[in-house]
Amino acid sequence: MTDARCIRGVREPLEPGCYVEYAVDDQAGVAARARAYLADPTAGETVVPRMAATVMLVSEGKEHFRRFENPLPGAAPVEETVPAAPVDVFMLRRASTMAFTPDAVVFPGGGMDARDLDADVPWGGPDAGAWGRAMAASPERARAVITAAVRELFEESGVLLATDGQGRFPIDGRGDHWACERAAVASRTVPFGAFLAERGLVLRSDLLRLRSHWVTPECEARRYDTYFFLARLPRGQHADGRTTEAVEAAWIAPAEALARFDAGLLKLVPPTISNLTSLARARSVDEAWELPFDGHVRPYPVARPGGEVALGCTVGEA
Repeated sequence: MTDARCIRGVREPLEPGCYVEYAVDDQAGVAARARAYLADPTAGETVVPRMAATVMLVSEGKEHFRRFENPLPGAAPVEETVPAAPVDVFMLRRASTMAFTPDAVVFPGGGMDARDLDADVPWGGPDAGAWGRAMAASPERARAVITAAVRELFEESGVLLATDGQGRFPIDGRGDHWACERAAVASRTVPFGAFLAERGLVLRSDLLRLRSHWVTPECEARRYDTYFFLARLPRGQHADGRTTEAVEAAWIAPAEALARFDAGLLKLVPPTISNLTSLARARSVDEAWELPFDGHVRPYPVARPGGEVALGCTVGEA
């Protein structure tokens, strides 16, 4: 039995060794599947989670104007000038047609592709062995996840975590924000490694910082084994959110995103809430970079008093 004084929710910073638990009774499908699993863990087939990577792209906060559609039925669009915050993070609202977390506001990212396993992707920064030790994964898997993180960030935001032989960030001089290249990589017409090699660029793994690792519970039909990374917006680049998987994109302060969630203006899933909560502690981009690793979170169904159901686990170091 876990000591209730040690229980943390997703609105509290996590760390390896703590116990996290969060309610899912307000999520009908999730709660029903959790109850069914608690009744008989062997009743259904366990889905192997797909490896995935997500990148929290951060920048120094700036005052800016926003206008966006209000998700509340019949409500007028929201228009406002947002004051500068210490840190802004780039987020996307997923299309309502997406099979996984439709309408949710998320960080850029996605599932690992078979081509991400290509060991020929030009590489700079800590090697696969170092990343494997940090991620508690094999070097091959760690390298593929890092590649997926950089590729997905490029596809969904246009930001490219790569440099040339002199360590310079590439700038798209045509002004179309790498539109053709992004489309070719996203459609798998051109392998990401080939795109980099043709331009004399190397993926820079040192531009990523491991933040957390979440695995979807065994009771879910769609499961992901997702590593969350932090990255600074490279000098001279910008993020635009041109992707078919999202309908809105914006820079937002982590605390503001959480406040909008509380007001019912944003849909956030627990791993996103947890990572925003951790990031909201930072008073600068440099401080965000130095935040410690939150840990490995592998939740499972938990029965609560009164018939309620939750998901919880002890956050792991490995």
